[in-house]
Amino acid sequence: MQLPVSPEVAANAVGNIENLVTLTSGQYTMGSLILMVSYGAHFAFILYFLMTSMQLAPRYRIVPIMSAIVMASAGLSLLREFTTWQDAYTLVGASYVPMQGESIFTNAFRYGNWTITVPILLTQLPIAFAISRPDLHKRAIRMSIPAVLMIWTGLYGQFGETGDFSRLNIWGVISTIFFVWLIIEVRGVITAAIANSPPQLVNWPKNLWYYFLATWGLYPIAYALPQLGFTGDIVVVRQLLFSIADISTKLIYGIILSRYLLRRSALEGYVPAAEALETSPLGAKVASQRGD
Repeated sequence: MQLPVSPEVAANAVGNIENLVTLTSGQYTMGSLILMVSYGAHFAFILYFLMTSMQLAPRYRIVPIMSAIVMASAGLSLLREFTTWQDAYTLVGASYVPMQGESIFTNAFRYGNWTITVPILLTQLPIAFAISRPDLHKRAIRMSIPAVLMIWTGLYGQFGETGDFSRLNIWGVISTIFFVWLIIEVRGVITAAIANSPPQLVNWPKNLWYYFLATWGLYPIAYALPQLGFTGDIVVVRQLLFSIADISTKLIYGIILSRYLLRRSALEGYVPAAEALETSPLGAKVASQRGD
């Protein structure tokens, strides 16, 4: 005879709150659109980063190429999230009801993708700011270790968001400790970047530091959001926060680094970069100095 399952065990079995909340037609459609725009945006910029790489000095081309890899990986992961979202609900009357027994939604695919893409994103920093190779490797490893630990502990904790929140909070605190460690390591790279950047571009790493704090800070907010209630609005807002954070920390971040490197390449005398910037005072000056 099968023993009855307690509500807490049943709740934990479905992992994320999306599998416990009935959505209105508007909420379901909004969630679908958020995920569709997210994977579409990442796929759309693969070609942009590959084309941008050709304008940069050879030593910097790997940075936008790495961004293109991140776009492909994130796009595939978010496409999987989108299809899972569609499969996890069924229309009953005017509402979308989670299909707990047949197909469930999970945010774990995001964590799996972050395990791949975050070390790449962090490695881009010392490369873009021309940190010497031995120091580059050391700093990349020192940033990647707390980043992966932060992701994995957060992954384990987020499966506790549908029952007792103690698991969510305990592992959220542990994940935050690794996040603080990561911030310290990133700050060290930014400090080296400020010292290593041309005077005309020294504000770029300074501003990127604040951008890093603002955009990466969205993830713990989204992580903790289920504690505000099991409602359709919370489900949609969390997917929105995750997606804004993904686009900001991957796509826009990649654009910022590429624009910085375009200017740095021009200042270092690389003609294609100077030509690409001729409409700006910086590009015109460099091109003029070289007689191009």
